[in-house]
Formats: sequence, structure tokens, C-alpha cells
Amino acid sequence: MKEIWHIMIAISIVSGTARAQIENQYGRFENRAKEKTVIELGPDKLEIIPPVLEQVIDPNEYIVGPGDIFGVNIDAMGNMYFNVTVGPTGDLLIPGVGSEKISGLTLITAIDILKHRISETFQNARIDISLINIRTFKVQITGAVNNAGFAKISALTRLDEAIEVIGGLHRYANEKEILIKRKSENSIIVSLANYINTGSLNDNPILKEGDLVSVPYIDEHKEQIYDTFKKMPVIVTGFVMEPGAINYFPGYSLQDYIGLAGGVSEIGNYSKAYLIRSGKKQAADLESIVFPGDQIFVPESTLNILFGKNSLLQTVTAFTSFVLTYLAIQSK
Repeated sequence: MKEIWHIMIAISIVSGTARAQIENQYGRFENRAKEKTVIELGPDKLEIIPPVLEQVIDPNEYIVGPGDIFGVNIDAMGNMYFNVTVGPTGDLLIPGVGSEKISGLTLITAIDILKHRISETFQNARIDISLINIRTFKVQITGAVNNAGFAKISALTRLDEAIEVIGGLHRYANEKEILIKRKSENSIIVSLANYINTGSLNDNPILKEGDLVSVPYIDEHKEQIYDTFKKMPVIVTGFVMEPGAINYFPGYSLQDYIGLAGGVSEIGNYSKAYLIRSGKKQAADLESIVFPGDQIFVPESTLNILFGKNSLLQTVTAFTSFVLTYLAIQSK
């Protein structure tokens, strides 16, 4: 009988190792937060140059600012052409003429002022001035967006485009009451929902330098939101389709992150998923709100443990068959 017990122990070890290998296969993940990042942003994705214009720029409405590039052609004794950029202080430096402050003026007014200034130096010259590229700048967007911060946009970018630059609206955003605070102007409240439904451009305005966009959360979800600057991802592992690290989203629940990880595998137990926070298992359900750095684990289903591949039942059956064969041989 000692031989039988030795064999039982060996089978138990082999079986346990096999099951551990299977569980490791489904629970294994690499440190690939970038791959699992739902909202990926980079410097190349913030650029909006050259802009795609809705229509021809109206010189009576376009406001000149730092970064705008002008082409200046002066036909006097000889022909001179150069590109000049409005500087950070709002001045345009014209070679051979000097600088002129034009920031904050309409395009048509700025061009008239520049032509007059150049004509004082180059009398009777033919002067042509054109805006050849528009500036970019940053506006701050806060609140219920996926990556709150500064969005780099062009001087003709509308609200919806700016929000897309930083990853779009949060799932609990109140898109009907977006506040835009403006320098030296009254604040306005706009509705992107109304813009989508009616096409009203008043609800999707072109943003200006110095604008602060604030997107509120829907009232019933405000208490669930934990806004933070922390960049720690949420780790989803166990028996899910795509285990790994996922960006933190304020107000998202345990079941939301399981969904972002591709959902539960066919042998995972969705209802038994649990949360690990600061190294300790937390009492949580699928509706529990997840915090930065949390780990979610989805265990194997009981049915698969009992009846699946390399299951306990298969192990017991194989062992029983082996014992019976051994006893039959010993009895001969």
C-alpha cells in the first residue's frame, strides 16, 4: 500500500502543477499599460496643423494673435518677400521697417495697419500682405472629460474638436451644460447634445485664447467620482480575455473594468470577481467603484474546476483507474 500512497502523492503533485500552469496562463499579463490604455495621447495627436477649414476665413471676424504667420510682399525698387510670425508679445517684426503690435485686432484691421506702416518706409511701393498660416494655442478643459488638462488647438477649432483632442467626454458628463469662461467677455453655457441634434453652431463655438472649459458631471453620479492626477493604472487579471493594466477612469466600477479587459473568459466566474486594494482583499461587488492602483481578479468557475480540462473529476477518475489496475496486477 505504500507504493499506492507514493503514486497518489505523485499524481496529486502533477495534477496541481498542471492546474497551476493553466491558471497562470489565463492570469498572466505583461506590464503593458500603454497597450491597454483606452485613451492614448501623444504630441503627434495634439497637432492640428494644417487646419481643415469649414469655410474661407472672414477678415472682419478673425482675431490675430501670437503664432499667426503673415506673408509680406513689397514691390519697390526691387521685390522683397518674407514670412513673419506674430511674436509672443503680439508684435510683428517687419524687416527693414520695424515692429507693430497687432495682436487682438481683426485680420482686416491688422493688414491695414501693417500696410500703412510699411508705406512710411517704402513710399509708392506695392504692398501685399496675407495670412498664410494660423496659430495654435492651448485651452484648459476641466471636469468630466477623460484626460482633463490643456488641449492644443488652432484658432479655428470648435468645442467638440477640442474635447476630442483630450480623449472625449467622460461617460457621466453632462453635455447639456458645458461652461466656457472667457477673458473680458461674459461666460457662456452651451449644449453639445443640442449641437448634435440640431446642428446649432452656437452650442459648438470656436474657442478663443484664454478660454476655460468646464464640463460638469451628471448630478446622480457626482458622489461616485474620485478625480485625481495619479497615473496609476487599474490591474485586471485572472480569467478575463485581455488581462493587463488599464487607465484609471473616475467613477468606473469593477464590472466596467472587466468589460474593458475584454470580459470574462468562458471558464471565468464573473459573479465571484473581487478587488484588491493596498494588498488587501476588499469586500466588493460588481458595482463597487474602483480607485487608482486597485487590482481586480476574476477566479475560475467552480464548474470548470470540477468538470473542465484537467479538472478534479478527471484527476480522481484517472487515479481510481490506476489504483484498480494496480490492485488487479498485485492479485495475480
